[in-house]
Amino acid sequence: MEAYGGFQELSYDANSTFPSSLASEGFVQWSEVEVKECQGEDNSSQIVINVAFPDIDWSFLRSVYGWSVLQYQGWARGTLSVTENSPQTVVLYTDNILEIWIDGNHYFGGDFYAYRRAPLVLQLDKGIHCFDTRLIRDVRAMGGGGEPSITVTLVAKLSFGGLAVDADNLIISDVVSGKLPCQLASVPVRNEGTEWVSIWDIVSDTVCTCLVSYSAFADVSSRGTPEYHCSEMVHSGSLLELQGL
Repeated sequence: MEAYGGFQELSYDANSTFPSSLASEGFVQWSEVEVKECQGEDNSSQIVINVAFPDIDWSFLRSVYGWSVLQYQGWARGTLSVTENSPQTVVLYTDNILEIWIDGNHYFGGDFYAYRRAPLVLQLDKGIHCFDTRLIRDVRAMGGGGEPSITVTLVAKLSFGGLAVDADNLIISDVVSGKLPCQLASVPVRNEGTEWVSIWDIVSDTVCTCLVSYSAFADVSSRGTPEYHCSEMVHSGSLLELQGL
């Protein structure tokens, strides 16, 4: 692909062909994939994409090259449509994806193992946004049996800004004999706003904890999900559309 300026420089053409050492005739071309659209939560959209190449003789290739031939890469293109008139903050989960280009902007280090701990946070205007996704087939992550297909999931959720606490990924020690052997807990938080956020402490109705100051990035190009470590266990006191790639 780099010989053509990268996948993101290509326009769709059903008649175009590209060299490939896997195909029987030495060339591959564009194809369309039907995606599975899943019912998501309110203000969210989710699709599951399964990419396979049944025309390739995988059995023959494996008899020659071994399991390593099942590790290959591909590319997929799709769109995300924002229908609201004003810019929207979108939280994007990229299960089993390592790299993605959104409107020509490169985002590396996706969520290849689908932990969903550090999604992308994007500011998107009204309109259609192009997604170019690099697909990677890895035997150690996806197994070596059966047809070597690739399945990825994209989930886009509208955010209303502010500081989001990811309670589902709270990390604490196990309980031993009814007690916590460690006084530390890890609470992932994410800045989904457009301004810097400084966190100075965490206060609970039952336990007060001291926290080292930390600033969560408001720059969407470098925003991550920092983890804040508490000195005590904290008790709580009380319109998008994804289209197929």
